[in-house]
Amino acid sequence: MGTPIRIDPKGNITFEINVWSSLKVAVILVAAIGAGFLPIPGLDQTPAARISLMIFIGAAGLWLTEAIPPFATAIMVIVLHIYLVGQPGGAMGLDKTGLETSYRIFLNPIASPVLVLFFGGFIMAVAATKHGLDIRLARAFVKPFGTRPAFVLLGIILTTALFSMFISNTATTAMMVAILAPVFAYFEDRSAFRKALVLSVPFAANIGGMGTIIGTPPNAVAAMILGNMGYSVSFFRWMLVAVPLVIVLLLMMWVVLLLLFRPSEKRFEILFPQPLEVSWDLVVVTCTFTATVLLWMSEPLHGIPAAVVALLPVMIFTMLGIIGREDLKKIEWHVLILLAGGLTLGVAMQRTGLSGILVNLLPLGKLSPVALLCIIVPSSMLISNFTSHTAAANLIIPIVVTIGVLPPQFSAVGVAFATSLAMSLPISTPPNAIAFATGSVTTKEMAIVGTIISLIGMTIVLNMLIGMQKLSFTF
Repeated sequence: MGTPIRIDPKGNITFEINVWSSLKVAVILVAAIGAGFLPIPGLDQTPAARISLMIFIGAAGLWLTEAIPPFATAIMVIVLHIYLVGQPGGAMGLDKTGLETSYRIFLNPIASPVLVLFFGGFIMAVAATKHGLDIRLARAFVKPFGTRPAFVLLGIILTTALFSMFISNTATTAMMVAILAPVFAYFEDRSAFRKALVLSVPFAANIGGMGTIIGTPPNAVAAMILGNMGYSVSFFRWMLVAVPLVIVLLLMMWVVLLLLFRPSEKRFEILFPQPLEVSWDLVVVTCTFTATVLLWMSEPLHGIPAAVVALLPVMIFTMLGIIGREDLKKIEWHVLILLAGGLTLGVAMQRTGLSGILVNLLPLGKLSPVALLCIIVPSSMLISNFTSHTAAANLIIPIVVTIGVLPPQFSAVGVAFATSLAMSLPISTPPNAIAFATGSVTTKEMAIVGTIISLIGMTIVLNMLIGMQKLSFTF
């Protein structure tokens, strides 16, 4: 909404009001309050569900319009549920002592293991960037693909996707765009292959993030909500399902980009930025990074939860001074807050019975599992093209996991994958915006290519989920 208070050089204070944002907030507030008076079957008997519905409508409107920052909406969700629903003797009749029957059920998500896992991933990303590990890894992975344009493009796609499995999609895209700046400069501003190179980075980051629980926030939302329902999703088990899918999607994307933007050059070579000199800090970061990833991938062998493993780099980097106070400011705290708010909303909708009431309003329970997936996945992708992927996952997953005709694992993972495939517009995801800012592609070009890749990817995801559901595969 912007800063409402301004102080000029003379010390005069003025108040600025964003009329459009204020109007959106007012409309959302009216809609949220009005929802509490709707004659919805089941709400009369459950006052807590009615209050939760009002908070849900308000959060949905604020997340979709971004009238206030998304993390602020997440904080609102947590605080309102504590004050209006979770107080002892309040709408849910909670007591003062039990950990599972007090207002603490709305605070527990702040310390969720998946949030700890994400925090560890952010710490690793900051350390890798600070000490030059990112540039060295990019050089090591892309160089072997040679100098032929088609294979260089493949190398960039695979390298970007690999980074985005363990580093946020936004950070990965920003890093790769900076590293590849000399490559983009090699081609004319509007050359066909330059467009392919520029578009490959955000699209590969979006798809690569699907590969691990920490790859993108919607994955974490799905894992946290499933965990609360008693379905434990391990780091390795997620990768077992997602990585083969990611590989297929990346190869599909590579073919599409080559068909749409054929390179006219026969050979060219990437000139990477000169990395920082080898230091003791770099050695520690490299060893810790490698050990952490290996421990995550070998979880079935040693049984150490992924969140516990994520604490290892946090301890080592802070204890040895590799990560300092200023470095901690670079962590995307707003994402962690957004995840916590989304999880609190999911907990509230389940514990108050609201999600079941909403599902009963829709004829989804009468559909077959295949038909249901064919509705959930495209709808999630469509919504995510116009709003935050995390916000969309926060809103949709708590509802779809309660639909009885489909196991919760498939509906939750289907939504998580679908949101990652939403990449038709510059506003669809931060990686798209970063690539668009290079000026190498137009909105129309990104929309056409992104939509083609999204639709093909959605078809692949649907077929995979339908096949797994028929085979009774469990996560």
